[in-house]
Order: sequence, then structure tokens, then C-alpha cells
Amino acid sequence: MTLGETEADELAYELAQTEFDAVERDGLRAAWSADGTVVTVSELDNGDEMAYDAEDLVRATSDREVSHARNEPEV
Repeated sequence: MTLGETEADELAYELAQTEFDAVERDGLRAAWSADGTVVTVSELDNGDEMAYDAEDLVRATSDREVSHARNEPEV
């Protein structure tokens, strides 16, 4: 079962449930940080990035928890 409210959320969650270093799908790329604490999802066409707390992703059991793992940029 895939969790997440957006395609980026879903891809980040899927990566956190695998042993892969990175995955790509539908113009998005999710990858672990070097220290394994962050999952970054990048849009391949424009380079926009979203960062997720890796520990929160691994523990997530709902769409809401996956979206809460997303680190929103400070305004």
C-alpha cells in the first residue's frame, strides 16, 4: 500500500520502504541523503525539491503522517 497525498509524498514513502538508494517515476526522483536522515524528491524537469524526514517516513502509517514528514520551507 502506498501512502501520501501527492505524487512526491508517494515516491518518498515508497523509497523509505525499500533498500534502494534512489527511485525515479513520472518525472520525479527520490533519493536518500548521504547520512540517511533525509529523503529528497526532485522534479527532473525544473529541479524543484522537497525534503522529508526519513525517520518519520519509515514510521508513517497514513497519508497524513507522510505529508507531516515533509519539511516545508520557512517563509
